Amino acid sequence: MVIYNCIKEKLMAKERVVIPVSLPKELVREIDELVKKKKFSSRSEALRYGARLVVLFEKGIHKLAEDYAYEMIKERLERREKGVS
Repeated sequence: MVIYNCIKEKLMAKERVVIPVSLPKELVREIDELVKKKKFSSRSEALRYGARLVVLFEKGIHKLAEDYAYEMIKERLERREKGVS
């Protein structure tokens, strides 16, 4: 859990950089559907979530990425149950 918290702090920093990105229309539709179903509050949130997981996998931290994904999903479900985005 300590490692998870360190990774989470690093990958969820508040300072943001805007980057342009182009995606296939179908992928955007899928993301929009997740937003519509309240799985994510916005396209940006969904893309940040995915980007964090990709970074962990590409660094070869598979087990940590799995733990991180599990913890993030758990937190998202708890927030949704409380009605918090």
